[in-house]
Amino acid sequence: MSFYALLPRMSKSKVILIAVACLCAVTAVAHYATPEGLPPEVNQHPLGRSYVAAHRGGYFGLQNVQRQFDATTAAGTADILEMDLHASSDGDVFVFHDDDLSTKSTCRGAPDRLTSAQIRQCRLRAGDPLPRFEETLAHAKANGRIILDAEFKTLDVVAPAIALAIRADMLDRVYFQAQGDREKYAAARKISKDVFLQFKATSDDDIDWIIAQHDPKLVAVEMNATFATAARIARLHQAGKLVSVNSWRYQMLEERLTASCDQAFRRGVDIAVTNNPASCKEQRDLTPYSGPRQALRNFLMRPNDRGETD
Repeated sequence: MSFYALLPRMSKSKVILIAVACLCAVTAVAHYATPEGLPPEVNQHPLGRSYVAAHRGGYFGLQNVQRQFDATTAAGTADILEMDLHASSDGDVFVFHDDDLSTKSTCRGAPDRLTSAQIRQCRLRAGDPLPRFEETLAHAKANGRIILDAEFKTLDVVAPAIALAIRADMLDRVYFQAQGDREKYAAARKISKDVFLQFKATSDDDIDWIIAQHDPKLVAVEMNATFATAARIARLHQAGKLVSVNSWRYQMLEERLTASCDQAFRRGVDIAVTNNPASCKEQRDLTPYSGPRQALRNFLMRPNDRGETD
């Protein structure tokens, strides 16, 4: 029987309006919980508790832009700024996601085909320059609180990105994503035994490999929402690792009205990467829903895994 068949006296338009009104009410009056049953804190610097990570600085603002990073930092809604790194042809490091500059800037081609001077002339859609990682490190260091989560988009950015973090004396405030690329992991570890790293696990073989490294500086493991089962999270916690999940994969509204970090935190996830850090922080820090309200929200924000996103 369809949903509409249960409401014979109501038009479809009325049902849709009521559904929208209910969702808005849930979003407007909800109070969120620090989930029960979280694992003990992992005493591992710089991480060690449940963290809110702003995806590309806060995806619904300006993505991978310094003023968005600064705005999110100033608002205090995130503990971590997630970003993406590419290298220029002469080894400078820029914050940019895509493999082709033409997708989001006035320039064309792969970043590693242009010099640093050429990339500095590029402008993003809102008129901003591409942030240089060196400058982003300086802003984070001045703040003194924010942690950077920087993804190596290519192998050639590994060495210059780590060199910049060392030069800025920021190794204790940055961790780098190697994704699931063991070559990137090996390259980073060859450069420095002290750099914090995150590796992406998409299979139990990956988890076996991560644990077998006996690497205390491989601090975090990324998993997608469907792979991050309670058993796998517990196993990684036992190995002293933190678990990071792209939390928007738990729900169907892409976090524009409300984040779904509470579901990630209830599973025991340590780092919820979110497009809506303000809502995510509320879900971690404030008081819980009533039972009926939580049940309604769980239905509205039911799992929606649609493939890999970053």
